[in-house]
Amino acid sequence: MLCREEETSVYWIDSDTQLAKAVASWENQIGLDTEFIRTDTFYPLAGLYQVASGNDVFLLDPLVIESWQPLVDYLHNPDHLVVMHACQEDLELMFHHLGARPANIFDTQFANAFVSEDFSLSYANLARNLVQVDLEKQQTRSNWLKRPLSEEQLAYAVDDVTLLVPMFKIINERIAELGRSEWFARDMSLRGQYMEPQPSEYYRQVKRAWQLKPEQLSMLQALCQWRENAARQFDIPRNRVVWDDHLMTFAIAPELDNNVLQNTLPSQIAKRHGQALIACHRKAQANKPQASKPIEQLDKPLGPGASAKVKALREVAVAAAKKLVIAPELLARKKDVEACFRDYAKNNKLSEHYMGWRRILLEQEFLQILEPVNDN
Repeated sequence: MLCREEETSVYWIDSDTQLAKAVASWENQIGLDTEFIRTDTFYPLAGLYQVASGNDVFLLDPLVIESWQPLVDYLHNPDHLVVMHACQEDLELMFHHLGARPANIFDTQFANAFVSEDFSLSYANLARNLVQVDLEKQQTRSNWLKRPLSEEQLAYAVDDVTLLVPMFKIINERIAELGRSEWFARDMSLRGQYMEPQPSEYYRQVKRAWQLKPEQLSMLQALCQWRENAARQFDIPRNRVVWDDHLMTFAIAPELDNNVLQNTLPSQIAKRHGQALIACHRKAQANKPQASKPIEQLDKPLGPGASAKVKALREVAVAAAKKLVIAPELLARKKDVEACFRDYAKNNKLSEHYMGWRRILLEQEFLQILEPVNDN
């Protein structure tokens, strides 16, 4: 045992045996947080796992522990509730480091959006609001891969999980009192599923990609897929392989050779990845999309008429959120509303996001605005 703060016992776990014993002692509800570094790598590097169970906090050392199966088994058990705060990056870390996808997650940040107007409230601010505890947040960007960790780091790590389960109980009770348990459960089931991005889909995120002709877009897709795979293979950030802007330049180029590379890329990048880029470009040219099966074009920016309708839809959604005292982002995020507009224009029905509990709140007023759709 490391230390004892008030009624909390803190344990440093740095062996497979200790981990197995710790997991066996946990209750069916735990608070979980992670610390990691992602500066020079594509994948996050685990620096620490923190677990709060009852009055105990367990600090799991990923630099030493080798067999994580007890933890994975615990996370995969749907009878175990894992309480986290802003879980998206933690889920990515656990997937890549542990091969784990927790079965039953309660995200306190996301849940709070169903009972307040705050969508992205920090852990410290939520603790202040719910349990009147002021937390120090000074170690977020410290080096979690060094050993030993400082006393300040250890205190920060403990603080980050001790209040998760107590805050879960408060928020969950409020959600139930307001009759929103099904709303939250449906959305949380989606938010709590980490899906690794597919390399073949990254091109959709490139700025101005919608401007490209079908053959150029197909080339961009191939180049982006190559870059994604290379970044993962070498475990480096994608912008240290090739920038998006460079890939756009190459997608437009009718041919790619050493001269083009040298005039576009830093010399070290051209030397390291130049031949692979040329090979990818040539292969993509040889596999041009057939006219019968062209690549799906990306959505163009909406015109003035459509943008006005999207604005009107968002105003309706924001008003509904304020009436319910929930975060406007649950109903009125711009990308969600735009997607709904486009889906209605194509399929004459609301998007999947606005079905379910949102449909009851918004369908009638949305349809008044959407009919007829004017995409100018």
